[in-house]
Order: sequence, then C-alpha cells, then structure tokens
Amino acid sequence: MTRESSSRRRLLAGVAATGAAALAGCSGLPFAGGEERRDSPVSLPADAVGSIEWPASPFPTAVPASLAAAHEARTRSLLDDVPAEPELPNAAVATEIETKRERARERTNAGLPDEWPVDDLDAWRRRREDAAEVRAAYRAATGNDDGSELSARRRAVRDARTALTGDLAYRAESTAAAVLAYEPVESLLAECARSVRPQVTYPDDPVAEPFRAGEAVGRVERAEAAAADAEGLREACLDSWDEASPRWASLVAAAETLRGSVSRTRASVRERVGGEDPLDEEDLSGTVAQELAATGETRVESAVEDVSRATDAGEHATAVVEAGAALAEVEAYRAAVGEIRDGQHRAAPTEPSVRSTAERARAAVSEAVDAGDPLAARLLRPGLGVFGYAADRVEEGYGSAPRRTQASLVYAALYASAVPAAAEFVRERLE
Repeated sequence: MTRESSSRRRLLAGVAATGAAALAGCSGLPFAGGEERRDSPVSLPADAVGSIEWPASPFPTAVPASLAAAHEARTRSLLDDVPAEPELPNAAVATEIETKRERARERTNAGLPDEWPVDDLDAWRRRREDAAEVRAAYRAATGNDDGSELSARRRAVRDARTALTGDLAYRAESTAAAVLAYEPVESLLAECARSVRPQVTYPDDPVAEPFRAGEAVGRVERAEAAAADAEGLREACLDSWDEASPRWASLVAAAETLRGSVSRTRASVRERVGGEDPLDEEDLSGTVAQELAATGETRVESAVEDVSRATDAGEHATAVVEAGAALAEVEAYRAAVGEIRDGQHRAAPTEPSVRSTAERARAAVSEAVDAGDPLAARLLRPGLGVFGYAADRVEEGYGSAPRRTQASLVYAALYASAVPAAAEFVRERLE
C-alpha cells in the first residue's frame, strides 16, 4: 500500500464505518410525513454565540510592526490633506467628500479584528485605500489633475510586483514553512495584481468626476500597499531563518498531488454518502438539518474550486493550504450527513441549544490546536470564519434566524474536528 492510499484511508476512516448504517437510516425518521415546519419564534440575545479564541498566528515569524505603522501613518497623512469642511463650488460634492472623510477617519480610529497580524495589515490596506480615495476626490474637485502621476505610480507598482514575483523562489527552511510563509505573500501579490489593473480609469475631466478619480487613485494606493506588505513579509521570514533553500519544486509537486487527492476524496465521500444529493428523500424543510446540509454542500464545492484556481494560477503555497481546507470541508460534510441521518438537528433551536452548540465549536477548535501545530491553525481559518460570521450576525441584531445560526455553529465544530487529520495528510505530502 502506498503512503498516499494509506493516509487517505486514515483520513476517511469514519466514512466506511458510517456508510452502510447511514444509507439504511432514511426510514423511521421524524417529520417524514411532509409536515410543514415553521421557524422557531425564539430570538437570540446578542451574547448567545459569544466569541472564539483564535490560535496563535501560523506565520513562521513575527509580522514586523513597521508594516502596520507605515500604513497608519500614510492613512492619517492622506486624511489630513482633506479639510474637515471642504469649500467647493459644488455643495453636493463637498458634502459627500466631508461624509467620506469622516467615515474614513472613524474606521482609522477603530480597533482591529482580534485575529492574526496579517489580518491587521489587511484592515490597514483597506483604510489606506479609503483615505487615498477621499484625498484624490478632493484634489480632483479642486481642479488638480493627478492622471499622469497615477499612470507613473501604476507602472512603478507593476514593476515592483514583477520583480518580487520573479525573485520569489519560495526560499524557506522547510517545505512546510514555505507554505505558511508564502501563502500570504501569494495572496498579497494577487491582491496587488487585481488592484493595479485600470478597471476604473482616471477621468479626462476630474472636476466633473471627482469620485471616479478618487476610486482610480484608491485602487493603486491599495496595490502599492499590498506590494509593500508582500516584500515585508518575505523579508521578515528570510531574516528569521538561519538557512533557507528554494522550495519551489517541492511545492509544485505537493500542490499537484494534493489537487488529485482532493478530487479523489470528494468522489469517494460522494459515493459513500449516496450521491450528489444524499438527503433528497428526507423532509428536512424548516430544520437546522436543512441549513446544515446546504451549508456543507456549498462549502465543499467552493473549496474544491479554490484548489483548482490556485493551482492553475501558479499559487503553489495557496494551493496546498486550499487543498488541506478542502479535505476538512469534505470530511465535515460527510460527518454532517451522518449526523442528520442519525436523527440529529431536527428539533427547533432554542437559546440553550445555540449556546451549547457554540460551546461545542469552541471545544473542537481548542482540541484541534492543542498540539500547537501551525499548519492545523492555518487550516482552521475557514471554520473560525464561519463561527465569527454567526457570532457577528447575532451580535448585530439578526438573532431571529436561529436555524441558520445553529447550523453554522454545528458546521464550525465539524470542520474543526476534521482539521487535525487533514493537516497530517497535507504534511505527509510536504515531507
């Protein structure tokens, strides 16, 4: 037996054990007579879900504080160039610029997400883009034409991105370290490429179209910031390693191998659970189970597509991470189908059931990162995102959708439980 088939069997160990019983469990379930269900009248309080503690950042070294500091300084400088009460001939434009400036300043002064340092950089790039957009709109409205300067900046950003991409080589102390170090770098380079495209062109008459001018400048500002972050993160890793060798070839091989593994695993699970729509003979309308099944299927298809997209784009570190996440998504969906066939998730959600499900998800996340594995921590991110979205929705006053909230929390728990095996599987492909 090859290492590939052996580890895939370990990853899918639960599938064979539940397959026959699950397929036989379609009869004798509650709500089988087409009985109409109604949404639960329960409305969740803002603290029903609570928060979740993110694991330590999987990035191989400390993210330089200078990167965020540079973004903040640039953001505040851009906003300082715009008067609080701009005096313009067009009163409507003046009011809009004043409003945009105030909103951008509020975002600049707001706290950062309690996630990872690379996410702080993302938040600052968005803030920096907003500030540049406001400043450029003000300059355009006051008769300043920045079109030529913008073209020169766009060329400079493209050149910087091309130079960094050409010199990437994925140098690291190990292939696993290369994945965790260069996945955010690849993401930043892709962000830079998207933002530097002239999808919004600078207007010939900026006074007549100040906000179009602002948007065009803001996009290039963000591209410039992304290129700077990509270079800063790469240099931080290289400076922290005593020895770093090119890992490009091993990453390419691992990405291609994992792409095939994801495809085969998806096909295997689909066959074992009963096809593309394994629950079509059951009446799940109005239940948490219905939301859970829909969530799982959608996420699996999206995850598999993400693997192919990253591989085709030559984003090898990203492809490895996406493959690990896709394997965990497939297993989470398999487990969800098994639980639904076992009769779970049929009762109307209540505040206590939502709270206990949130606690289940927190426990699963804690267990998944108990060994301190940075790869597992990185693969956990999609599940953390599902939990965070559910928590935010409830906290913001959308507590009248308890079925969706509870389904999201169940899925977050199932996904987290699948991460350790997926991380082990990926790591074996990297060695």
